[in-house]
Amino acid sequence: MSHPQSQVAIDHQTKNKGVDITWRNVKYTAHTKQYHREILKGLSGICKAGEMTAIMGSSGAGKTTLLNILCCRAGNTNEVKLSGDITANGQPFDARSFSNFAAYVMQEDLIMETMTVREALQFAADLKMTGNQQEKDAKVNEVLKIMRLEKCQNSLIGGLTVKGITKGEKKRTSIAFELVSDPDVIFLDEPTSGLDSFTAYNVVDVLEQYAKQQNKTIICTIHQPSSEIFMKFDRLILLVDGKFIYQGPRSKVIQHFGSFGFQCPQLSNPADYFMSIMHAESQENRDNYKTYFEHFDQDLYPLIDEEIKLHNTDLIVHKSAQAQYFSQLKHLTVRSFLNLKRNPLLSRSRFIQAIVLGLFTGIVYSSLPDPETHADDQRAVNDYNGALFFLAMVMHMNSMLPVVLTIPSERPVFLKEENAKMYAVSAYFFSKLIVESIMVVLLPLIFGSICYYMIGLNKGFDHFCFFILVSIIQSFVGNAQGMFCGSLFRDANTAINITPMMIMPFMLFGGFYKNADDMPAWNRWIQWLSNYRYTFEAYARNNYEGSPFTIDPVEQLGLNVGKWNCVLILFCLFIGFQTLALLLLKFKKQSMQ
Repeated sequence: MSHPQSQVAIDHQTKNKGVDITWRNVKYTAHTKQYHREILKGLSGICKAGEMTAIMGSSGAGKTTLLNILCCRAGNTNEVKLSGDITANGQPFDARSFSNFAAYVMQEDLIMETMTVREALQFAADLKMTGNQQEKDAKVNEVLKIMRLEKCQNSLIGGLTVKGITKGEKKRTSIAFELVSDPDVIFLDEPTSGLDSFTAYNVVDVLEQYAKQQNKTIICTIHQPSSEIFMKFDRLILLVDGKFIYQGPRSKVIQHFGSFGFQCPQLSNPADYFMSIMHAESQENRDNYKTYFEHFDQDLYPLIDEEIKLHNTDLIVHKSAQAQYFSQLKHLTVRSFLNLKRNPLLSRSRFIQAIVLGLFTGIVYSSLPDPETHADDQRAVNDYNGALFFLAMVMHMNSMLPVVLTIPSERPVFLKEENAKMYAVSAYFFSKLIVESIMVVLLPLIFGSICYYMIGLNKGFDHFCFFILVSIIQSFVGNAQGMFCGSLFRDANTAINITPMMIMPFMLFGGFYKNADDMPAWNRWIQWLSNYRYTFEAYARNNYEGSPFTIDPVEQLGLNVGKWNCVLILFCLFIGFQTLALLLLKFKKQSMQ
């Protein structure tokens, strides 16, 4: 394909006169060991400025594939081959330059559910628009008015855990989110999917008016629109088996098919009729495909070819830009903080859990033997060791598991925004780290403060402070491992099921379940990667300093790294896992289609 390396030419001075999207001889072929299939078979076409184009076809016809190719969201891989030329006003473009003049609205409404409608649009404006704050605010107000969202602008978007706006309002918010950067071309995948007929009509009506008034190019796939929605489209593309059978004005489609014997019945929905003669489940339809193709090639293709030659050639105005890095970090951090604050599962429940678990742990271990009266008692030492190792586990798990869940659940939103070049991956990553740090510091402080003195660990404020320091660093390691595991898996259920299996070996080599000196040489090295090993030793050394026990638990357990060395190594493990998590996020991301 000819466009990947070239960029859309940008002219900041020329007045925008709209953008025509054209494509010639686009082929998309899937190759696997089992089969070889041509999905798109040499398509050529045009979508014009100021018009709304509908791409229709039965399941498997290739309409979504065509839309993804026009959006630069499909490319050459080992399994699929793409060829052809796609241009905007005659200028080739690629995935990066696409976001300078176009936007893609996915079928699924992916917006952070804990934000209000206005906050979501303001977030998009701050990261995608050029100009001062006053201009950005004015644009947000304009888009709210265009998309008829003024009444619900201060309502939360909502989702699985938070109650929010209606489906229709959510769909219009998804579209408004992309309109903030004022794109010349808007691609939409099934914009009416899941909506009732009235709401679906409202969405399409808003888009039609926007295309006319702002001279925008709007292209959308649509499955089976009502007759009212069908009449809203200016241009129609019908796809069958990877080839066009109609492309041109919607007003002429009935006349075209009627000219060779396929007359749409009067008073019926034309969309329903055309879907009925296109679907591939009918043998009669499949037999008629040849007739459709012949009449398209004979009657329509010469007109399409002429239109492609006469496409708009104006230079495209660069209307959006990525914000400065620290501006990205600021806005992402504010959004992450609001998400934490407004999501009861992410904030309140974790505080309650820390308090309840702290009290429960303190009660269970409150009756441990007094070291002074049990100085020679091995059983008493074992009880204290068990308490210390359990505390190390709680500090780690409490900070790791919530992140393992939130990263995969936020992944679709992150991928959609990153694909649109709204911000850098590292900005998103560090914003999550900054906000999570609040919980990572507060929760060990609450949990540790409750159970330290209830258990009766080493007295002295300096020992307590060291215990809290190690607990916080252990929690940071847990957070980093949570980020790593969350970035490794796409699905939250997979992440939460597999993560404990990945952590279990580190527990077993933590120095409590088996003495480090008794481990066989072939697997002894695993203990040096275990954060439990260093946390347990730091706790043990801190607790038994000046202890009346005649038994030396530190020597007995083979803990020989050193108190402050453990703290340093834990910090290095935190940096290491965070670096791996960032690299995973950066290189394991994929295009959202």
